[in-house]
Amino acid sequence: MGTGWKVLGESAARPAATNRDRVNLLERDRELARMLAPALRDRSQMSLWAAALKLKRGPWVPDSDKPSEHHLGFLVVEGLVGRRVFVPDRGRSLELLGQGDLLRPWHEESASFSQVAWAVLEPTLVAVLDESLGAGTSSMPELLEALTDRALRRSRRLAVSAAIANTVGVEDRLVLLFWLLAELWGTKRPGGAMLPFRLSHQTLADLIGARRPTVTVALRELAERELVRRGESGEWILAGSPP
Repeated sequence: MGTGWKVLGESAARPAATNRDRVNLLERDRELARMLAPALRDRSQMSLWAAALKLKRGPWVPDSDKPSEHHLGFLVVEGLVGRRVFVPDRGRSLELLGQGDLLRPWHEESASFSQVAWAVLEPTLVAVLDESLGAGTSSMPELLEALTDRALRRSRRLAVSAAIANTVGVEDRLVLLFWLLAELWGTKRPGGAMLPFRLSHQTLADLIGARRPTVTVALRELAERELVRRGESGEWILAGSPP
């Protein structure tokens, strides 16, 4: 399964429940702030504090036990987490979760013959949407609507990822993948865009359903065509515009 991944149920260090930081979601998530603005007309209410976990790179085993009924899930504030699904001795897929994505590990419903593993690919800050949000907040219709929207967008993105993985030609798959990720978590720049994550060749291969050596050759070709290249800090720089 490769280093950096731990299947749910295996022993691994879990983030401590104590010594949590706190994060104001309305400051760190501008889209969420806009969606909740109608319900927070009073300026004094323009804060939504949640406990937060800082996750370092490496394997992550989120608690899969169902918490209290008021727990809404974990919201990625910054960073990048990977969720890999294995069909032992047959195949695997990889999903990336970044800023704005909602996850609820206790709702894992993969097929009985598959296994799930998580890893922190970039240093990540995760907001814990539990009772610490404050009395009555979990029942705020606007918040529930916003989080439902996040969950739906994540599911729709998986459909796009599947379409990319079925595109003919590894170079085309990589270009489509890079632009999908850049539109989600990158920044525009003159003549293209920049994706800040240091995604490895193996990670890219898992995302598009290809072999790592094939991806390495395809990336070399894309660099020669000046479409995609590595930045000095390992980020990915895209030239041109989305396909």
